[in-house]
Amino acid sequence: MKQRKLFLVKILMFVLVGLVAVSGCGNGSEFGKSETQQQLAVDASAGAGIHRFPSSPVKKPDGEKFRIAYVDIDPYPVTGSMLYYVLESLKQDGWVKYDSLPVTSDNVDAKVLVDWLSQRDLGPYIEFVSSANYYLAYDGEEATGKSLKEHTAKKDIDLVFTMGTWPGRFVKSLDLGLPMLVYGSIDPIGAGIVKSASDSGDKNIWAQVDPSAFTRQLQFYYNTIHFKNIGMVYNDEIIDSIPDYQKTAEAAGFKITKVKVPKLVSKDPEDENRYYASLKEIYTRLVQEEKIDAYLINTDIITNDLRIKDLFQIFYQAKIPVFVQIGDNFVQNGAFMLVSPRDYKGMGAFASNTIGAIFNGAKPGDLPQEYVSSPYLSLNLDVSEKIGFTPSFEMLLSCEHIYSNQNQ
Repeated sequence: MKQRKLFLVKILMFVLVGLVAVSGCGNGSEFGKSETQQQLAVDASAGAGIHRFPSSPVKKPDGEKFRIAYVDIDPYPVTGSMLYYVLESLKQDGWVKYDSLPVTSDNVDAKVLVDWLSQRDLGPYIEFVSSANYYLAYDGEEATGKSLKEHTAKKDIDLVFTMGTWPGRFVKSLDLGLPMLVYGSIDPIGAGIVKSASDSGDKNIWAQVDPSAFTRQLQFYYNTIHFKNIGMVYNDEIIDSIPDYQKTAEAAGFKITKVKVPKLVSKDPEDENRYYASLKEIYTRLVQEEKIDAYLINTDIITNDLRIKDLFQIFYQAKIPVFVQIGDNFVQNGAFMLVSPRDYKGMGAFASNTIGAIFNGAKPGDLPQEYVSSPYLSLNLDVSEKIGFTPSFEMLLSCEHIYSNQNQ
């Protein structure tokens, strides 16, 4: 009977794909509103993405272009997508000009993209600096810090755009005296980058903040499947939002079994093989010894999409759902479900408006930091079948993305 239900669900999925194409069903659509969508809904009034400060394109007082430095961690699809939508919003607002980016939104190597931008005339207002474009995991803090200080001393960069918690913390520690944006950090308050959602604590620093994004996310997962013991493997408690998740667990009455591992920063194939072999052993132990009945894949734990299916086999075999913290790429490649707390397009507009306001003379510390995204749901129907979960019709209606090898 269950197999028949799953077969019918797959038929419904293809019908829904057609309905989505015709009606625009999905995030923000009025078609098919459901209990699942109501659970997902949040008050996004704080995320209007509009400042009271001017943000229209202007040149520097000397008539030159504003020059942007970029600092990220490593090639990561999620942060690449976030950068993509910031650029598209800058283009829409007239700050930059290009025919099209050489990548799609779900296939972005941020450093490569910034290099591509630096080699082009983007118009009279903004340029990206190829020699101020860094991956901290590969370039290292010492070399990156030295380079940024040299650029600052020569006064040839006007803003440092950092992506993620580690770059935000690091660039803040350099005290460059330049406007600094921290984007893509899960908890910039807990990380000590900014003082609070309403006050960055430093006139030169701005960070996008959503204080309850991940507590809402884990509560949704628990409401979907009432697990008793969810596993999490993480690098950094703050970066991986462990304190927020723990609060949700204590309030709802379930357990989190946590394992801390060092971050993979080496590009050496042997180091990567050792890292993923160790991770596979941890997953086996979580299932066989710790008896977890759900797992959440935290950010930066698996950075190679080709590894996902093999690593998740232990969960499939035990009928354990794999939920995702950040990244549709995980659901597409073998995780069960993502409730994304990040609306990349809306957040991109919020960040680009902030850049525009700064270039119009506003201080980063005076600008709004809080953006509460409208979340969306992604589901892998093949994995649902593997673990024996039959999504309801209203859940399928609520999905922004439904993945299946039958619709590829």
